Amino acid sequence: MSTAIGTNLTSLFSSAGRGYTIPAAPSLAQILTDEDKKKTSSSPSTIISLSDEAKAYLAQTSQPANSDAMPLETLATNARNWFDQQYEKLGISSAILDGAVAVDFSSQSRATLSAIVSNAQKLFSKDEVKAAQSALQGRFDDAMAHHVVIARHSGDYASLYDAALAYMDEAGADERNTASWQAQRKALVDGAAAARKTFGKAPNTGNSDDPVQVLLAKTSEMNSPSSGASSGSIAARARALLDDQINAAADKGSELVFNARRTFGQQVDFSKFDNRMLATVSLNQDATFSIDEARAAKAELNQRNRLSLLNAINSGNSSDPSAGSLAMIKQYAAMSAEEKSVLGVTEQVMNRLVRGYNSLLSVQSSFSNSGTTGISAYL
Repeated sequence: MSTAIGTNLTSLFSSAGRGYTIPAAPSLAQILTDEDKKKTSSSPSTIISLSDEAKAYLAQTSQPANSDAMPLETLATNARNWFDQQYEKLGISSAILDGAVAVDFSSQSRATLSAIVSNAQKLFSKDEVKAAQSALQGRFDDAMAHHVVIARHSGDYASLYDAALAYMDEAGADERNTASWQAQRKALVDGAAAARKTFGKAPNTGNSDDPVQVLLAKTSEMNSPSSGASSGSIAARARALLDDQINAAADKGSELVFNARRTFGQQVDFSKFDNRMLATVSLNQDATFSIDEARAAKAELNQRNRLSLLNAINSGNSSDPSAGSLAMIKQYAAMSAEEKSVLGVTEQVMNRLVRGYNSLLSVQSSFSNSGTTGISAYL
């Protein structure tokens, strides 16, 4: 009998420290590759000839994907054009409105954001620079989220600073030449040294250039699309979305149903619900939702977390015994308080998980120091 991760998450967290692994399922890429092999083995090949103009166009359009390799001047020019297009598309005139970033930087590379922050070619306004700074800090926060969880549960803030330094060192040459990068890296080096002297607590560097200090000072939840909203407003939004579906079903002479085994009615659609919203419906603290609605929301949340965790584990290093624990820690770091409550993720669970993860790292380190290539050689 198999155990669903979402429905028994606590026991799964506990077993991670004992080397628990999950068999990897065939990936979509593998399935498609197999299907492609079947087709090509029985079907004649089709040869498509491209003109020189088409080849040149494809070469030109494929280059921007690797924006890190672009000259700084090109990055700045492209960013300037992107801002102008966004303003025209959104009908706005600034990257910041009412104190909040008004443009979506998700399609822009780290190198592009750095070019904006440094105001390369003097092409950007103060608001554009400030917005890009916020986006860069946000990406740093996302990358460091699980390291923060580990540091707070283990007291090892030096490793958090080491991880931050590794992230900083992934920067391209242009970013490394900026004053902001150099100031932040120096602050991190100083912070790492201070953290090694104050095990058990975060060092008080008092340095405004220290991105770890900025991150630790934040109290809002990370990685949740609805993190800035109150529980009441999230419940109201969820209620409105469900009512829209109920009304749409009634207009068709049907009803909204919450059980996949039902053969009639219109099945509820949770695609517009993020995980915090699902958890809010499941908790149903204000009795805003029916029993069926709360039960269906919890089932959907369990399924999402199960698939997310499986994907995280399967995408990691299968030969690394600590990969499963790290995947669970990352999953935990992305959860809202409501999700943790629904799934039973407590501080005790995280303490066990972090201890197990650190123990595995310690064992791996001892094997590495003894001249082996990894723990897997001894298993």
